[in-house]
Amino acid sequence: MAEIFHFKPKSEMDAERNMLEFIYKCKTELTVFGNELDWDSWRWPKAGNFTKSGAKSSTTDEADKLDDDFIDFAKAYFRYQQGHKPTGAKNELKALRTIEAALLQSNVPASIHNLSISILDNASQLMRDSYLRGSDYHGGRELERLAKFATSKKLIATDLSGWRNPISRKTDTIQTGQKAKERRDKKLPSEEALTALAEIFAANPSEPKDIFTSCVFAMLMCAPSRITEVLELPVDCEIEEIDSKGVSRYGWRFYAGKGFGADIKWIPSEMVSVAKEAIRRITRLTEESRNLAKWIETNPDKFYRHIQCPNVPDDHPLNVEQACEALGFSIDKKFSPRDSLKFMELPYCDGENTLDSCWQYAISRQPKDFPWFNREKKIKYSNALFCMQRNLIGTERGVSPVILWMPTNNVFNNDLSPRESLASNAHQSIFDRHGYLAADGKKIKLTSHQARHLLNTFAQRGGLSQLEIAKWSGRADLKQNRTYNHMSEYEMVAKAEALDTSLTLFGPSGEIDKYLPITIQEFNTLEKGAVHVTEFGVCVHDYTMTPCEKFRDCLNCHEQVCIKGDSEKLIRIKARLAKVEQQFHAAENAITEGSAGADRWYEYHKNTLDRLLELVLILENPGLEDGAQIKLRNDKSFSPLRRAIEFKLSKNEFEDTKQAKLLDDMAKLLGGGLG
Repeated sequence: MAEIFHFKPKSEMDAERNMLEFIYKCKTELTVFGNELDWDSWRWPKAGNFTKSGAKSSTTDEADKLDDDFIDFAKAYFRYQQGHKPTGAKNELKALRTIEAALLQSNVPASIHNLSISILDNASQLMRDSYLRGSDYHGGRELERLAKFATSKKLIATDLSGWRNPISRKTDTIQTGQKAKERRDKKLPSEEALTALAEIFAANPSEPKDIFTSCVFAMLMCAPSRITEVLELPVDCEIEEIDSKGVSRYGWRFYAGKGFGADIKWIPSEMVSVAKEAIRRITRLTEESRNLAKWIETNPDKFYRHIQCPNVPDDHPLNVEQACEALGFSIDKKFSPRDSLKFMELPYCDGENTLDSCWQYAISRQPKDFPWFNREKKIKYSNALFCMQRNLIGTERGVSPVILWMPTNNVFNNDLSPRESLASNAHQSIFDRHGYLAADGKKIKLTSHQARHLLNTFAQRGGLSQLEIAKWSGRADLKQNRTYNHMSEYEMVAKAEALDTSLTLFGPSGEIDKYLPITIQEFNTLEKGAVHVTEFGVCVHDYTMTPCEKFRDCLNCHEQVCIKGDSEKLIRIKARLAKVEQQFHAAENAITEGSAGADRWYEYHKNTLDRLLELVLILENPGLEDGAQIKLRNDKSFSPLRRAIEFKLSKNEFEDTKQAKLLDDMAKLLGGGLG
């Protein structure tokens, strides 16, 4: 029988050699996740687990680990990327899991050498099926990044650098109507909570837990920061410089998350005094804790002589009371000295403990990563602003004079809201301790992230550029600014009009008499723009740009302007509301019965019903003066103004840079459908 063989192109052989070298170097030369990392394990503590898509993160079943043909590349790629650009989300694992699943589903060996466009397409579909909306987009971006990386490093023979993430970004939340207002309110702190915390801070509380919570929130209100960033500040974070105008500026040196790196966040002048006072109080509260940390670093074998420490030699036998004093164990009617020592699994008879033995116990109870408070940021406990002794901000047990501890975001957030899962009076928030309740009598709730949303919204209102807002917030991606912008639609329109006073986005700026139709003389006095009367108000569509694309559907058109006080038009709007309600309920029934196409009619009538309810609510609002012009936004409608602006920007033919910038700003503002 004739001998045969499978010819392997040189490109494939080169790719295999490159892959083996890449894996070897990542395994032997990289120190990301520590020198003690067990490469052969498929579970890397505090790093990630190399499990199949859909497997539980806590699984220990070997059947859930990635395929043997794929797992070494997955480990190498994950370690390499996290070393060059560490992230908290670690989306590399999403991409690796879905690629492995797509390879296995295609009945080919789960080797990265078999990666292709079809495999990437299947992986992106698995990404949609496996992750929530929004999270799948970021996973898709990582698929694209992996394809480009494997191609550029010649780890595969196929060129996949042209493949693009097919998963679209989650659309921005519509910012009109009552539901949108409720959504914004949930992400912003209530005025009651802000006032309460401001009063508590101004009262200069003496209890450590109150000092901690009030000062941390005050700091969050000084610069848009994540709670983890604040809690990881060094004690020497403050910085003051003279700017180009000779004015002294005050800020904090942060190491921000999400890829922005180290930076200085400058504090607005109005908040400088608050910022300095908060830092001063926390520094004073945690000073003794840093002294302890410094002692342990320099004297790891010698007991720390705190105020309550017995004045005896280190090797002198201690009675049980002295041992408890040395370790800071609380003694009361419930726990005797012997009980306290026994509970901590220490000798509980007189003469069995010394300061030396107590110190060995204390050293064994120090934080795992001591002396590092944050190894990545090179911050030690001895230089951490929030370095604390154990139970320093506790309310039940005594403060440990010899054991260190660091507060977490959960510790802070738990003190801002009631914990309804616990029994009554088992937990008291800072508001409960100081007797603050909401206007409806309920307990006040707050989260650390609401302050960040509020400051970002203030920055948007104040006119900071998107780059400045992102930098101030420690954000690498400018697009993420949109998530934190909670300006109402009316504020957005006013901001757009402020860019150019000749622009009017709410239709004609002249006063329209509530008795319509209007006369020729009144029409001629309008500032500009074509206007014609409709059965519900007036239409401000510019027919020089395009014919009407919402014919006989005025109530779903963003160019429809209704006039407050026109009772006849209000009657017509209410009559239309009654008809739409009937159609909406009929569409609901049709969906229940399984009628084809009913879902599209349902969505249309639901959108129209929501708009009509909102419009009636506004037109019947007694706080709105007659003659006011009301225009509802519709993100789904066509905007010729926005299209014209984007077309001009795409041409990039501007001699006047100010004009280009103005149009660019307008395009951003109109991106939400305000045009």
